[in-house]
Amino acid sequence: MAEKICPSCGKYYKGKWCSNCGYGKPDANKSKELEKYKKAIPKKPVRFMTKEEISQAGNGKQKEEMRRVDPNARRNLLIVLVIAVVGVIVWVLISKGMLFTNNKEDVISQYFTAMEKNDFNKFVDTLPKEIKQAYVKELDKMGCSKQEYMQQFKAPLIETYGEGLTVSCEQGRAAEIPKSEISEDLKAYKDAYGSVPSVSQAFVVTCDVTYSGSLKTETVRYECYIGKVGWKWKIFNMEYNPGIIEA
Repeated sequence: MAEKICPSCGKYYKGKWCSNCGYGKPDANKSKELEKYKKAIPKKPVRFMTKEEISQAGNGKQKEEMRRVDPNARRNLLIVLVIAVVGVIVWVLISKGMLFTNNKEDVISQYFTAMEKNDFNKFVDTLPKEIKQAYVKELDKMGCSKQEYMQQFKAPLIETYGEGLTVSCEQGRAAEIPKSEISEDLKAYKDAYGSVPSVSQAFVVTCDVTYSGSLKTETVRYECYIGKVGWKWKIFNMEYNPGIIEA
């Protein structure tokens, strides 16, 4: 009888089935090579198994893997939840002005620094929302850039003091306005803007502002009215004091 090549194991054999792997034998449902191939296939990960598959596996290594995977999954989920909660809390605090707050001195310094640097955003950020919205509407109506707007805002000063204008401010006495007088002082504000923010504290701060340009240098005194809105200080008014202080 002629020898044949086994299509399963590649060995030569005589007869009806392969004597090496059993290929072709009626009671052999699978060959040895096929079993080797199946053993080489990675097992299904525990995280993708059903409860029935896990219980039937009976494999200590798989059970150990399941114990190792589940705690990590729970920990990662907990981390994600904590980050989300912290993010929401931070957003609420920022929106209410409870984070990144300023103080009386900072808001006045920012006002004059932003004016000097033509920084529209920082300039209007020192003002209550009603005044800020008025500036923004005027900017949109003029159709110019923010820097151009600030340059036009300073045009009278540049005409008086000359090009290359610099602005510096020295803050002096800060007198607190009694709470009983705050609402009375804000009546004119409401008439002008239609609404009034809630002000918990208010001060009048004396400011000596020095303007210096190519034409001359001069120090002018202002009475700066500031109020605490939420957790931030805002400038409500800047009154010119006719008494000019020589540079």
